Amino acid sequence: MGEILVDVPQWDRASDWERLAEVGNPIRVEETLDRAALMDQLARITGIIRLGSRLPELDGGLLERATRLEIVGVRSDRFGRGIDLNVAQQRGIHVIDTDNIASSQPVAEWDLALLLLCLRNAGAVYRQMMASTETWANAGNEEFVHGELTGKSVGLVGCGHVGQRLIELLQPFRTDLRVFDPYLDEATAKTLNVRRTSSLEDLLDHADLLVVQVPHTPVTEGLIGAAELERLGDGKILINCSRGKVLDQQALIDRLRTGRLIAGLDVFDPEPLESDSELRNMPNVFCTPHIAWYAPHAFHCYFSSMVDQFVRHARGESLQFELTKRMVDIRHGRV
Repeated sequence: MGEILVDVPQWDRASDWERLAEVGNPIRVEETLDRAALMDQLARITGIIRLGSRLPELDGGLLERATRLEIVGVRSDRFGRGIDLNVAQQRGIHVIDTDNIASSQPVAEWDLALLLLCLRNAGAVYRQMMASTETWANAGNEEFVHGELTGKSVGLVGCGHVGQRLIELLQPFRTDLRVFDPYLDEATAKTLNVRRTSSLEDLLDHADLLVVQVPHTPVTEGLIGAAELERLGDGKILINCSRGKVLDQQALIDRLRTGRLIAGLDVFDPEPLESDSELRNMPNVFCTPHIAWYAPHAFHCYFSSMVDQFVRHARGESLQFELTKRMVDIRHGRV
């Protein structure tokens, strides 16, 4: 492949550098490069991995100068802000983003953890234990969907990489799982062995346990509001590890005040959560400070998964996680 400019924080592994060196000449970016400094190097660069903050945004002018550039890897850029996708496509430059692949496993695991915690009303029980007011063999949620996860009716909003990993994790529990995602085609649903619902309303009617796992876009902002919470019904459980703005947080607080819902929340609107927010003290809430993705011992996966794609490109194999204009348009609510 030639020279590959690599901007990666210190969570890489030597084995991944060795794999990358088998298909090209990787050069670590040691100091921050401004636009002019990067432009001086572009003529000989065939690949760029931009996972850190030492490289500038790859605008159209830079890409035009990169006459040998074949492939670019970016992190968490599904809104297309760090690279001019139109110019990249015009020049035949492949753009990949593996961020969701690297973070999908820890986030899905925390979705599962919150499901299990909320089924035992862990927010309330923990508070009781700390206050020495607990009663043994009593979680206080007998009127809710409670106890074991096995066999429960689960609704999943969103079936991206995190949602698909959660589907795998739920298999041993033999849940009645249904999914609402307008971008999930029938062939993929069949491969995942999940049943799609035609509308969010149908999913809400089905779910005793609702997991929200969608990106924040103009379309998904406030996706779950007062009407949706009312339709979900009494004695249900809501989990959100995606983005705070996809829920109407005030409507959620109003619903939680009634005691008719248990929630497991890792994300909020705004973040960090206000110090005086009611959510901090509600017994029917188990909340964590946006830690679902945070698994430091797995951070090397961000680089490793990117190297996988560069190796595939060098071998002439199809790329698995290419960032396309349609994906960016979806994130901006244009599709």
